[in-house]
Amino acid sequence: MRMSKRTKELAANLNLNDAEAAVMELKFQLYQQASKSILKSKLTHEDIAKKIGTSRARITRIANLGENSLSIELLIKIITTLEHRMPLKVA
Repeated sequence: MRMSKRTKELAANLNLNDAEAAVMELKFQLYQQASKSILKSKLTHEDIAKKIGTSRARITRIANLGENSLSIELLIKIITTLEHRMPLKVA
């Protein structure tokens, strides 16, 4: 995975090592993909929340990129559930 220039700058400002910066970049990309998946889904936020096992309010915050505390696991659950595919390939 290539890190964006912005991620590298932010990681440097936060004194993050390369591994921490890579996790930050991965999480950001998954967050954006989960948000897009929610927004283009024909399901209601309530239906998505039930399938994922979280609250409707949290799904709405994720869709609006307003959730502060997210796990990579939750983001992958959302993407996999709504797009019926894995969001990334591991080599």
